[in-house]
Amino acid sequence: MLLMNRQILLALALLVIVVMAIGVYEGNKYRTEISTVALGSQQTDGMYMLKVNVIMNYGPFGGKSPLSNAVIWVYKYNGTTYSFYTYNFTNSQGIASFNLPAGQYKILVTQLRLTYIVNLNQNEEVIINYAYLNSG
Repeated sequence: MLLMNRQILLALALLVIVVMAIGVYEGNKYRTEISTVALGSQQTDGMYMLKVNVIMNYGPFGGKSPLSNAVIWVYKYNGTTYSFYTYNFTNSQGIASFNLPAGQYKILVTQLRLTYIVNLNQNEEVIINYAYLNSG
């Protein structure tokens, strides 16, 4: 009987260690990721299209959803500093679109206080996969 209790406790301890290891592994994968996708180099009246796609990632059990009605500010680099240039709101799919001349821009997602710098020399989409639970 005593030997059986020890075996049960050992099995439970091993199960706890395995579950913790899986949690640590999954937790390390969960972070904010920003990527860009080239949409082609075709200009329209000297302007390129910049799309900003904001996706909220609520963790392995919470899923993902677009951030609608978020305010996106765009700052243009003038050689020494960034100056406010324009703004837009994300639509129900979490996408805000801008038509901008070529140059360097800083994107600010105001609700998330997240910035990203992009060099615009073609049509591009910036995809922000925001780790909500790690936003601290």
